[in-house]
Amino acid sequence: MQGKVIFDTNIYIGIFNKGLYTHEIKWFNKVTYLVHPVLHELWMGAKGKSEIRHMIRFGNTFVKLGRLVQLKPATQIKIGRACQKIRSTGKFGPGNRGQYNDVCIALLAAQIGATVVTLDIGDFGRIQSVVDFKFRNVMEEE
Repeated sequence: MQGKVIFDTNIYIGIFNKGLYTHEIKWFNKVTYLVHPVLHELWMGAKGKSEIRHMIRFGNTFVKLGRLVQLKPATQIKIGRACQKIRSTGKFGPGNRGQYNDVCIALLAAQIGATVVTLDIGDFGRIQSVVDFKFRNVMEEE
């Protein structure tokens, strides 16, 4: 059975800009999904017409394949609860957009039973202390 994966923004940046992590693109072994925080972070970094055209094609591909994950109402509630739990430990500030996006990525992955592939092991480890989801370091082989 093919596993589901969600690549964190840092993985796509490595793929797009430096040709890294090509071992992760095993289209016959994985079904890759995209979540809105990753898409939005990539859009925020797009510069120039060619990168904007690339982002339009990139996002549209996931839409056409039905692999742009949509938030379910229950997941929206879980995101808020997870943020509150992490903040109560003193490890999450109200203005830290990056951590909020990571919580969203984690819970969207949990929503569809996917594994998050990332370089941010520390951040996702903290999130995993309050959220049940799977993640792994991009440097680890499956």
